[in-house]
Amino acid sequence: MKQVFDALRHHAATRPNDIAFEDDAGSVTWQCLASRVEHLARELDDAGAIVAIGLAGGIDYVVADLALSLCAKRQVPLPFFFSNAQNAHVLMDAGVGTVITNNPELFRALPRLKMVDAASIPSVTLTMRPYIGGAERVIYTSGSSGKPKGVVLGDRQLSASITALSNVVQADESDTHLSVLPLAQLLEQICGIFLPVVSGAKTVFRFEATKALFGAPIDPLVNAFEEVRPTTSLLAPAILSRWVDALEDRRASDSLRFVAVGGASCAPSLIGKAIAAGIPVHEGYGLSECCAVVAMNRPGDNYPGTVGAPLEGVQVTLDAGEIVVSGPTIMSGYLNRAAAPDVWRTGDMGHFDEGRLVIDGRKDALLVTGSGRNISPEWVEQRVNADPRVAGSALGLRQSDGALVLIVVAAAPVDMARIESHLTDLPLYARPEAVILADPSEPGLLYPAGTPNRTVVSELINTRPAVALATAAQRIAS
Repeated sequence: MKQVFDALRHHAATRPNDIAFEDDAGSVTWQCLASRVEHLARELDDAGAIVAIGLAGGIDYVVADLALSLCAKRQVPLPFFFSNAQNAHVLMDAGVGTVITNNPELFRALPRLKMVDAASIPSVTLTMRPYIGGAERVIYTSGSSGKPKGVVLGDRQLSASITALSNVVQADESDTHLSVLPLAQLLEQICGIFLPVVSGAKTVFRFEATKALFGAPIDPLVNAFEEVRPTTSLLAPAILSRWVDALEDRRASDSLRFVAVGGASCAPSLIGKAIAAGIPVHEGYGLSECCAVVAMNRPGDNYPGTVGAPLEGVQVTLDAGEIVVSGPTIMSGYLNRAAAPDVWRTGDMGHFDEGRLVIDGRKDALLVTGSGRNISPEWVEQRVNADPRVAGSALGLRQSDGALVLIVVAAAPVDMARIESHLTDLPLYARPEAVILADPSEPGLLYPAGTPNRTVVSELINTRPAVALATAAQRIAS
C-alpha cells in the first residue's frame, strides 16, 4: 500500500487543484483528498484496532478506506447488498468497535458501537502523514445463506496485486475510471481507488449505475458511460450483457480503452458482441483469497474464451485439473481460523491454452450424468447468461431420473424457444432436458455476482416442476 500513499502525497503537491474523485454529490481535488484522509485518520487514531465501513460508496468511502489504512487499522467493509443478519454476523465475527457511516440509524440496535462520520470536511488543510504500514482489511465472502467468511489481506497481498494490475491496465493521468461495482468488493477497491491513485487518474462514481447490478434500470449505466466518457471500467458479465443489449445498433463511447469483466463466467459470444459494440472487454479471473485477480487478458493480447495469462509474480499450476495458485497475493488466512497455506487450492478446474488460462468450472459443481459424462455446469450456464433477459442460471441433476434441468432466473419475460436457441452449439448430452423459470427475488438462489447457490439449486430442481424442452427427445434418442 505504500505506493498508494506515496502517489497521493505526490499528486497533492504537484497537482493540488486537479479533480481526483467525483460522485453524485460533488468532487474532491488531490490536495483536499489528502487533507481529508489525514483529518479522518487523526479522528480514528483512538477508535480501536478494528473499524467497519458502513457506506454505500462514493468519495466518503474512498476517504474512509485510505484513512483506515493510513492509521494502520484493520478495516471491515459492510456491503450494502448484505442482509442485516449477514452484516450483524460480520460485525460480531470481526470484533468491530467503530463504524464509519453517514447513516447511524442503521446501527442503533448495536449501542456498543462507536459512530464516526466520514463526510466531515476539515476547516483547515492538513498535511498527510507518511504511511507506516501494518494495515489490514477483512473481505467477507458474499454468501446468500449461511455465515460469510472473512478473508484477511494486508500490505504484502495488496502491494503485489496493485503492482501487477498497474502493469496490465497501464493507466496514467489522462485516464478516467467509471466505478460501477460496489466499493465493498475487493476488486473495485483495487481498480476504483488504488490503481487510479497510483496512476493519477480520475475516478467517477455513479450510484444509479451501480444499482443496475441489482436489477434496477440499465439506462443510468448507459447514460453514465456516454456522459462521463471514461477510458476504463470494471463490470460483471450480467451487467455487460444488459449494456450491450441496451446499445442496440449504437456503439459505446469511443473514449473506452480497457473494460475488465469478471466475478463470474463470461460467454465468449458475449465478449464478441461487446467488442463489436465498441466495448474493449478483457476477461479476468480471481478470488478474494488470492487478492481478487489471478489472471487477466491484456490490451493487445486479448483472447475471448480464456482469462489470459497469470499476473506478474503469481504462479498458477494445475493439479489433476484444479487451479492452484502461489505467490505474494495469497491471503493471510480466514479471520479467526488457521493461517493460509503458501499454495492455495482454488477449487476451480481449468486448463492452459498457449499459456493462457481457461476456466472449466467449479470442482465441487461437476455433474456426472447417468451415462458417465462429466459436465461443468458453467459451460452450459454461460450461454444462457449472455441473454440480457437472464439474471443468472444454474444447471443440475434431478435425482428421480438423472435428467439435466436448467434453472433460468429471468429478469424479463423469456420464452423456451429463446432459451433453447442459446444451447444449440452444445452436444446433445450436455443440453438440459427441462427448464425451471425462477424470479430474481427467489430467496438465496443467486449470489450478488449472479453466480448460483448450488445448494438452493439442488433443492429447487428436486422439488419444483419443470417444463420439458423440445430437444429432450433428441437427447434421449442419442
